[in-house]
Amino acid sequence: MRVNRLARGGAGASLVKLLMACWRVAAAQCVPLALIMTFIDLVNDGLTWDSVSGELVFSPLTWGILTLAVAVVGVWSLRRRAGATGIPLSVEALDDRQTHVLRPVPVSDGWQERVREKLAASERVFLVAEKGHEEIHFRWRPGRGKQSVWGSMSFDAPSGDVVLDVRDGEGLLGVAGLGKGSSFAAVCQIAGATGLESGAVRG
Repeated sequence: MRVNRLARGGAGASLVKLLMACWRVAAAQCVPLALIMTFIDLVNDGLTWDSVSGELVFSPLTWGILTLAVAVVGVWSLRRRAGATGIPLSVEALDDRQTHVLRPVPVSDGWQERVREKLAASERVFLVAEKGHEEIHFRWRPGRGKQSVWGSMSFDAPSGDVVLDVRDGEGLLGVAGLGKGSSFAAVCQIAGATGLESGAVRG
């Protein structure tokens, strides 16, 4: 019972850190627009002490609430994607490069071929290239647009492990328009499409 509580506490702390990281990203993106809007409001209202002091109080509060809402949507999106695959969710989900050890469900004869076939069958994948029997490289579209991430899978037949390496190289919009999280979203999509789950699920 104590272990479960500690695990839930650790997961909660990770989500809080992820939320704060998403909030910082959202706030940084909104700073130029916020400054422009504040300046326009000041010009329209006249540069008086009351208008300046009012903008200094209410403008940061308003933009803070808006960017926090964007951050919450971003965390919700990442958590929803990670849930089905058991991939751990942490602040590293915002990194441009994601490397995860996954496993097929279940591990049985011919699992490598099945994973390859499921990957190739996805509408999101293109430019699939084999590099020997144990490695495959490809491009993956995590969103609705044409932008894509680089991906590779390497197979370890004896252990049943798949090392999935995904890199964001095109400045995708990311989750909730944050410009971050595209690679993690792609990892979750690839895992779902190929029937893979996090090795951590099996301990």
